[in-house]
Amino acid sequence: MTRDISCKNVTRMQLQTRLWIKDALMQLLKMYPFEEVTVKQIVLTAKISRPTFYRNYSSKKEVLDDTITDIMLDYKKNIVQRHVTNLHDLLFYCFKYFETNHDYIAIMVGAHLTGYLADKLTRQFVEGIKNDTQSWRRWQTPLQKQIGVHFVFYGFLNVILYWIATGCEESPETMAQQTIGIIKGLV
Repeated sequence: MTRDISCKNVTRMQLQTRLWIKDALMQLLKMYPFEEVTVKQIVLTAKISRPTFYRNYSSKKEVLDDTITDIMLDYKKNIVQRHVTNLHDLLFYCFKYFETNHDYIAIMVGAHLTGYLADKLTRQFVEGIKNDTQSWRRWQTPLQKQIGVHFVFYGFLNVILYWIATGCEESPETMAQQTIGIIKGLV
């Protein structure tokens, strides 16, 4: 029998337990590199039993992946609600979102998980944009779409990660304007 970890058939208590586990991992990443964090430490920090951990996750990597997925899904929900129709608004709301919701990403950046975070977010973004046909994007062929997604998203993600790592010193509006200026300077 396989266990259901899809969040489709979980109780509020199971969701709360997963939140405790993810929070525990983030607390530990403030002090230890990911490789040194153990399931035992997560269990003790979350104040749950080891069997409870394994009812929810198969490994600490799965906890990290679930945390990254939560970030991406919350971001996507936030952007979709805004009905973004142009690049400036997309950049502005992206910076605004991460200015407000940067805690976990800052912890992962501080724990030297930037490459892993960027890879996971890029893969999720590529999956999420496959059927996206925003009129302001002028990617016409599947190859242009692949290049565009990887070039733009991975590059932009690195800008966001740098901005978060440096304490979000510039405003979202300034970051959006400066990013557009850089993009225009590329052509």
